[in-house]
Amino acid sequence: MRIFQNIYVARLCLTLCLLCLTGCSRGEPFQPMSGAVTLDGAPLKRGVITFFPIGPGTTVGGEVIEGKFALARESGATPGKYRVELVAFRPSGKTELDIDTNSQVDIELQILPPRYNNKSELTCDVVESGKNEYSFELKSK
Repeated sequence: MRIFQNIYVARLCLTLCLLCLTGCSRGEPFQPMSGAVTLDGAPLKRGVITFFPIGPGTTVGGEVIEGKFALARESGATPGKYRVELVAFRPSGKTELDIDTNSQVDIELQILPPRYNNKSELTCDVVESGKNEYSFELKSK
């Protein structure tokens, strides 16, 4: 189960690395983005949202906290169509031995269905002029 936590951390790190590597070298205009994420009608307590370009563009992402996310202009996306992935975890109430630190760590479980993350069906369009505000209403079933 620890693998889910590692995937979460790996995706966040990959998103940030891609932003640094690709975003800094392009002269394209970055657009600020913000929005809300709910799960079964309630704000998603904590998660990560990632925007993957469909075609040319820059992969960007950030944290969802208490159902809100915001990416400033310098960490926003270039205009275009994006596939959106969301991941969120909850404690399982169980622990396992982390051999790297030789200590017990909490096992976390993915709470969102694959249709919102590795098999995401979510998309959005980022525009150059206008507001890039999005609302994602997720269902656990």
